[in-house]
Amino acid sequence: MEGRPRVLFFGMQGSFSLPSLRAVLESGIEVCAVVIPADQVQSLGSDQLPLYRREPVHPVHSTLPVLNSSLESSIVQLAWQRKIPLWEVHRLSDPITVSTLTTYQPDVICVVCFSQRIPRAILEIAPLGCLNVHPSLLPANRGPVPLFWTFRLGHKQTGVTVHFMDEGMDSGDMLAQEVIPVAEGMSYAQLERECARIGGNLLCHTLWKLYRRSTISLSQDENKSSYHGFPEDEDFVVPVAEWDAAHIYNFICGVANWSGSVTLSIGSERIAVRKATSYSHHAMCDMPSESYCWQGEELWIRCKSGWVAVIQPITFQ
Repeated sequence: MEGRPRVLFFGMQGSFSLPSLRAVLESGIEVCAVVIPADQVQSLGSDQLPLYRREPVHPVHSTLPVLNSSLESSIVQLAWQRKIPLWEVHRLSDPITVSTLTTYQPDVICVVCFSQRIPRAILEIAPLGCLNVHPSLLPANRGPVPLFWTFRLGHKQTGVTVHFMDEGMDSGDMLAQEVIPVAEGMSYAQLERECARIGGNLLCHTLWKLYRRSTISLSQDENKSSYHGFPEDEDFVVPVAEWDAAHIYNFICGVANWSGSVTLSIGSERIAVRKATSYSHHAMCDMPSESYCWQGEELWIRCKSGWVAVIQPITFQ
């Protein structure tokens, strides 16, 4: 098939969307418009438009190559540099939104992190369908923040899945998937960057295969599916007597900076921590009955098995 696919790209200004948009552009795929969710902090008056064209406040100029430009810090800056129409959307299901986006006549819609549910009216705009890049090994770990649950559940690996979108939550047929190991001490940001990098490459490969009608899709096994929503306060609390030291260490390293802190529940006490330094399978306190003890600046805490060291804890009841 001659030509190249036309893509309508949905994303956000966080770190996950940018590598995919960059990879799509580098692979020669045409991005006809970029769509981002509107700032939900702003009040939505009854007279507010369902979407509006967002233009740069100052013209984007650079004498550097696009790939090396410091302006390429989000999909907004990249869209402006490449002179791609950028739309900020309040209401996706509004007929004005649907009509506006339909005029771009995309072959495919790509969604790479988007905070609004995509309605059927949008899903049906592109004849080749709507693709989503999801950072888990579907059908496991569906939902809005799968990487948090990767750390919470103590998984040693996760991955990225490119799948067709339907009206369910991450439930459409899968087109490509790649496993990503979760290294010890890995942070949320590090794992997200790796998922974003691999997800962008998978998306490009899948887009070209889809455009050339050479993809093979696989339906998800609902018997193996799992879903997790946004974490609540108690999801940042670790019952140390029920988790082993390696699990606690990797959970703190993974999400403490992302969330602010992790709370360790030790008997009747709760200790808020932001950093774990190491863990050990050997006893670290002189008294066998002790739940924790200080060694220099490190607080060593007894776990279900092993001990974990944290620094600068804040103790409270």
